[in-house]
Amino acid sequence: MVGCQDDWLAGTDGTGIGTIHATVDFRPMDTGLVGKSRAAGDAIKSITNLYVLLYDYDTGSLVRSEEITAGKYELKDVERSDADAENGHTAESQTKQASFSLKDIPYGKYRMYVVANMPDFLSNHKDDIQTVDGLKSVRLVWNNDTAKVADNGEMLGYFTANTANQPEDDPLVINSKNMNLHAWLRRAASKITIAYDGTALKEGVFVYLKSVQIKDIPAECYLGKANNVGGEGYTLNCPTGTDKEISAKMLDGQKIKYYQGEEEPTEFNSSYSGPRLTAGNPKYGSHDEKAPALYFYENMQGEGKDKRQDGNKDGVLDAPGLPDDTTYVLKDDKPYGTYIEVVAHYESINSEKLGSGNIIYRFMLGQDVLKDYNAKRNCHYKLTLKFKNFANDVDWHIEYEEPDPGVVTVDPYYISYLYNHSMMYPVKINTGGRKIEYIKATIKDNRWAPHNANHEVYYYQMDKPGENQWNGFLSLHKTSKLVITGTKPFTALSNKAEYVDSIPAQGVRTYKDFSIGTHTTENSEDDDTYRVEKLEGEEHTYNVFLPMYTRAKQLIKETGYTGNNPYAAYQRKAVVEIETKLEGLDPVFKKEVTIFQVNRVVNPKGIYRSFGNNKSFHVVLKNLPQENAEKFEVFESEGPWKAYVVKETNGTGIKLREQQGMSSLSNDTIYGKTGSNIDFHIDFNQGTDNLADNRYAIIRVEYNNYTCYHLIFVRQGDKPDNLVEGGAEWYAENMRTKTQRAESPLDEGSLFKLGNWDYPIDALNNKNPKSIWTHVKPTDFKLYPADGFVIAGKPNEKKTWGEITFPSTITDGNSLFTFSDPTSDMKVASAQEYGELYKHQDIAEGYGVLYGDNAVEVGEHINDVYGYDYEHSGTGRGMRGCFVYNKETGKNLFFPIGASGYGHRKEKENGILRYAGQTAEFESSNVAVYPNGVNDVPLFYDVYKRPGAIYWAREWYKDTGSNSISPDPVVGWDFNYYTFDFFPITHFSTGGRKDACFVRCVRKK
Repeated sequence: MVGCQDDWLAGTDGTGIGTIHATVDFRPMDTGLVGKSRAAGDAIKSITNLYVLLYDYDTGSLVRSEEITAGKYELKDVERSDADAENGHTAESQTKQASFSLKDIPYGKYRMYVVANMPDFLSNHKDDIQTVDGLKSVRLVWNNDTAKVADNGEMLGYFTANTANQPEDDPLVINSKNMNLHAWLRRAASKITIAYDGTALKEGVFVYLKSVQIKDIPAECYLGKANNVGGEGYTLNCPTGTDKEISAKMLDGQKIKYYQGEEEPTEFNSSYSGPRLTAGNPKYGSHDEKAPALYFYENMQGEGKDKRQDGNKDGVLDAPGLPDDTTYVLKDDKPYGTYIEVVAHYESINSEKLGSGNIIYRFMLGQDVLKDYNAKRNCHYKLTLKFKNFANDVDWHIEYEEPDPGVVTVDPYYISYLYNHSMMYPVKINTGGRKIEYIKATIKDNRWAPHNANHEVYYYQMDKPGENQWNGFLSLHKTSKLVITGTKPFTALSNKAEYVDSIPAQGVRTYKDFSIGTHTTENSEDDDTYRVEKLEGEEHTYNVFLPMYTRAKQLIKETGYTGNNPYAAYQRKAVVEIETKLEGLDPVFKKEVTIFQVNRVVNPKGIYRSFGNNKSFHVVLKNLPQENAEKFEVFESEGPWKAYVVKETNGTGIKLREQQGMSSLSNDTIYGKTGSNIDFHIDFNQGTDNLADNRYAIIRVEYNNYTCYHLIFVRQGDKPDNLVEGGAEWYAENMRTKTQRAESPLDEGSLFKLGNWDYPIDALNNKNPKSIWTHVKPTDFKLYPADGFVIAGKPNEKKTWGEITFPSTITDGNSLFTFSDPTSDMKVASAQEYGELYKHQDIAEGYGVLYGDNAVEVGEHINDVYGYDYEHSGTGRGMRGCFVYNKETGKNLFFPIGASGYGHRKEKENGILRYAGQTAEFESSNVAVYPNGVNDVPLFYDVYKRPGAIYWAREWYKDTGSNSISPDPVVGWDFNYYTFDFFPITHFSTGGRKDACFVRCVRKK
């Protein structure tokens, strides 16, 4: 007769006592939603206490329970592989492992469980754990305190005789005195990380991330059973009612706030304190193990409708609209489901689809992105929100609405830092089938001052919101004047007449013709036009482009106000009200929009190469983050950008090349994406040029949606050349001694007293008294070096200021000859030759940093950007100065202002190195000129420390003709780096002609 017996009794009498050597592993989280990848958080990653429970296999009753207290188990980290995860894709590289022994276990068949991270579990749940089903049904309650996420780390596991995934229902057979058992612990909770990808966004589209939150999470969960919230047989607490009521009562979980500070931001631009996604800077977040994560209890909701906006791909949204619309489907018909909500701000300056406002993205959790709504336990869900086109073409549900009828404006928008420049401001109007009666634009605020600057860097007392708009940079009408003139006394009201009383007034404009095409307004110039376009694909929607302008270079020179932005570290701000009236509809639509005049860009402004030097130069535009910063920083373009050669002479060998991964090249133009750095290369190739002559090129960089531009001047070769046909041929370098020019156009050369070739003050003397020239105060200016000046060309000879004489002059009619000719082919440039450039219609000036032969990239520290001298000629340093250039030919000539920033030593201060006439904060004792002192001229407040240089002319020149460059005798030329000024200077401003200044020569004809 053949008999049967259980395998576990084989070879024994079925009785005995064994010791279990247990290993408990923390089951690594599975990867959810995406394929194989490693990532997990560490908020629920520890074991704080352990309990073991044995149940009789046949009856399911508890036979033994025990707490494994601290000191009775060994804890360590163990590397994990895909094989350790239930779904074959691990999301954690390491988890905890606990090892301990459990003695005196009778032989038999059991189910054996381990519980972790539940303080006082055995006493608190004594009645619940008497059966296996009771154990699995233990109620867990979610702790929603963000600081106590780890309190939700409850885990349950069962023991097997090996580490393989043995079914839970298989009996655990104890049949020897020493057995090795293994258990995998699984969390009741899961986690989700969210990443963002804007690679496919359109140009001119910005997504500002505000927050992400996990919503409608279970407030309670079973310790070991599927947590089918609201489902059949569910015994834990959950809300009831209509779908909307259920969702409203569900628990909202953690929120990750992306911006800094307590208050939600109201301004959205490059200074936003959180992540901003664009086509050029498209990614944020990761699924790394320690990436910020959201946690939640398991929520099993089965399968349902397709989650995607357009599941059947017919081009029509399956459930469009907002929560109160009849077409809207709340949570994809899963009222108990858990979802992710991303809140963002959306801006589109792309004229294809202008838009602005808050936008919400929602996604229902599950095992896939289609129909599964089971948010299982012990999973790491890795969700990536991929934006496409205008940030509304994603598979998430979107809540965003535009008014119909309504007006959409973009905020902020940008205009050039240079005077007399323009941009077209876009306005999107959905008429709802009505007629547009008018649009009226009014400048409400128009600042002369830096935006968001520390009070120490400017005279903030006259930076008054909504006041004195006539001193600001913005105009609604074209401004063609270079200089606005006025008469003393000069006050804060001096520029008012030009702004308010001129026809047309500059601060207000009304538009009345909305037929498709280009139009102008009453009393405007013919080329001062606005444009109306019909938006393709939208029946009643139009884009109207309104012109806006920066104002004249000098808004009455004596007031200091200017259409240029003098600040390299700050924007300037204006606010314009756009009022739109639709026929038969009241009230009117009013929108206030911010217009920023961008920071002045100076780094880089020019590149010089000598003949035969074909080193490439890597351009990356940089700005100072604040006035007293020591380092320049790269900045992003607020919209697409491009760079191209706009003018050249003999410059076909000067080419642009893209920076790999940052920009692209097409038809000799470099293109960059929204939100990217302005990054490209200038190459100097052999080309087909006449290599005996200088090469010139002007590179135009258009950025911020092409509304702003910056010029970079390129020159190769130092052969004397004219800037205007038939004009003087200028040498490229300053004079170092009477017969020796400086070694490079960057070299400032020496400072000379008027007419004195004998004692040139060497450039190495011309240093500021402290090594980092920031936070400058009046007391920082000292005579330096104090023991006398090294004489250029005579390194062993020093002279004090008083020992460098001012020679007598020779009178010859109206002229006083001051400098003899240094050589037979050179003479010092005359006031008339400077005046030729000043008056010529094709000549203009740019101010910024020139890099020379040994520079191959843009500098960062201010000492490297500004500090070129002949001892550092091989280090790639730059030099500030003025580029005088021909707008038609691209020819350019550089005038350095010196490594110190001050190309001027002053007689009245015994030779102190300072450009300006003021020695401290501005004070005026002349009430006939400035009756209110600095309140009349706030830009002059700290002029004492502002940079610039003076160049001597060959002779004292007085011109009494009708085309005079100055009514007073001219002794030199003024290069004001701060105010962009290029102007004759008289003996009154040069210490009675006893100061020391730079000298530049022209070829003697």
